[in-house]
Amino acid sequence: MLEKLNLNLPGQSAQQYDPITAGKMKADTVNSIVGTLTGHDCPKCLNRGSIAFPRDDGTIFTKECSCMKIRRCVWEMERSGLKNVIRDKTFDAYIATEQWQQAIKAGAMAYADNPDGWLLFCGQSGSGKTHLCTAACRQRLLSGDEVRYMPWRDKVAELKALALDNEHRADMINGYKSAQILYIDDLFKVGKAADGSTNPTGADVSLAFEIINYRYVNHLPTIISSEKTPQELVDIDEATGSRIIEMSGSNVFSIGRDSKRNYRLRGIKSI
Repeated sequence: MLEKLNLNLPGQSAQQYDPITAGKMKADTVNSIVGTLTGHDCPKCLNRGSIAFPRDDGTIFTKECSCMKIRRCVWEMERSGLKNVIRDKTFDAYIATEQWQQAIKAGAMAYADNPDGWLLFCGQSGSGKTHLCTAACRQRLLSGDEVRYMPWRDKVAELKALALDNEHRADMINGYKSAQILYIDDLFKVGKAADGSTNPTGADVSLAFEIINYRYVNHLPTIISSEKTPQELVDIDEATGSRIIEMSGSNVFSIGRDSKRNYRLRGIKSI
């Protein structure tokens, strides 16, 4: 416990101050320590992740800093390959030269300003869906909202592996169901099956419906990216797909499939 630390107060020992003053000085000493946490630079806790407060009896206690909501989301994204989220995944960094790019960027920015309902970006791979969804999440994080990041393919595999650990599995699912804002990245993306199919399994669909339906019923802001088109989402599961489209309303952005819209393929030279 921090109150048991040997905190050196300036000038004289803590015992020579009245308890209220001693507690304040101890808290100030702890709060001057620079921490080493990553993911976000916080001027309030100096990257310790907690802030110390004095008690009237001269001891101190700590509370988690609000920056930890940001850090947890950033750490989850970084573990999934989205490096330097806070620094790099900004709206300014998304270069919109084409009309379709300008339209999806404007849509993401408008939603980030007012996350009312849901936001769905779907269609062409490599078109910047993840970048813009992440930029919207970044803006909400920096505004103080709690955002949970769910990389669909990785988390579905993890949840399936927890089939025999019902308590841990339920805790994970409930975290996604009840998050203030949830971002599902690459919904229904799966590897190719032996027959060449890329459709999700019944277990995948059941899991998606459980999370989506809870958030649908409770009107919780949700951001979704998917390589599936709106019609393909409905074809996979009408109950899930129709809920997503209904809640997204005018915030459905379906990017037509065209390899020229895949920025990952830019710069290829034919020789």
